[in-house]
Amino acid sequence: MSDWNPCVVKIEQVKNHPDADTLDVVTVLGDYPVIVKRDEYKVGNLAGYIPIDSIVPDTDEFYFLCPKKYIKHEDGTQTQDGSKYPVGSVPEKYRIIKAKRIRGTYSQGMLVPISEMIPLDLATMVIAEPGVSIVYMLELKKWEELEEESLPNMPRTRGINAEKAPEGWKIPHYDIDGVRKYIACLQDGEEIVLTEKIHGSNAGFCHDGTRLWVKSRNFYKKQDEDDMWWDIALRYELATKLAQFPTLVFFGEVHGQVKGFRYDSTIEDGRLLTKVRFFDIFDTKAARYLDYDAFVAILNTLELDAAPELYRGPWKGKIEMYPYAEGTSTLNPKHVREGWVLRTVKERYEPKLDSRMQVKLVGEGYNLQK
Repeated sequence: MSDWNPCVVKIEQVKNHPDADTLDVVTVLGDYPVIVKRDEYKVGNLAGYIPIDSIVPDTDEFYFLCPKKYIKHEDGTQTQDGSKYPVGSVPEKYRIIKAKRIRGTYSQGMLVPISEMIPLDLATMVIAEPGVSIVYMLELKKWEELEEESLPNMPRTRGINAEKAPEGWKIPHYDIDGVRKYIACLQDGEEIVLTEKIHGSNAGFCHDGTRLWVKSRNFYKKQDEDDMWWDIALRYELATKLAQFPTLVFFGEVHGQVKGFRYDSTIEDGRLLTKVRFFDIFDTKAARYLDYDAFVAILNTLELDAAPELYRGPWKGKIEMYPYAEGTSTLNPKHVREGWVLRTVKERYEPKLDSRMQVKLVGEGYNLQK
């Protein structure tokens, strides 16, 4: 989510593609690699960065994304016969910018020259500063993958049974920035923990001393056994368990309901039983997240599962740390690993994030299979 930031960027590094004489690999926004034509950009140049999961407009400029039309011949061969759709009628699903591996090298997003975004006589006046959004200028939209999916034999519950937020306190909105943009914030040797990023739906649970509050990413939920979040709360007996730690918010990922990512969920009597793995605890009284060891200790006391730990130890740089985002899930080897979430063992404030030092990395393998 927070990796989606179409904006003006400054080219920070340019390297020749290792296996293509006509291509370069440029770096923008800290550590985002984009493959471009050889010598198209120099270090210090400005460009418009369109990240993956962007839906571009149905115009001539982006018509190259349109799938090609082929004619099949009797001998089994086929030849290209133009594009499958005319400009102006290309479905959105074919206009989504996706990660690619080009000649074996990973590329995440695309660049657009400043001169192609707006008239040249306006270029220096309108968007000549890094960080300026190009969303409206290029008429970009964010592709959203459905997070709050229906369970079998259960109605879709997005916002249907929402209730008012509690008075006097709240469950914070939970989001994590990408490490590629903030990799310079990590200190060599700093003790960190990498946990598996699970593909599911965000959930927050808090007992205020009187009752249990249940929240999806965007809605507080009225108690309803047919609601996906309350179904978790009831089956895991969270009202009883979390009453032992009132005013602490337990953040977790409800998983198993997303098609293609069933993980270790089970089916009983024809009904899919989702599971939850917790990844954070927020103290509403102290207005801070608990240190990692305190978080784990509480989960162990309550016999609740934490997100799988992939690594704990010193930060050793991206060459050693990035690979932990790849491979298969620790919960089910049939699923590609979505990535990892990094937090420091001891909570600390990071000025560049203007929040705690916590970042995520979505794996190349996961981005490529979308």
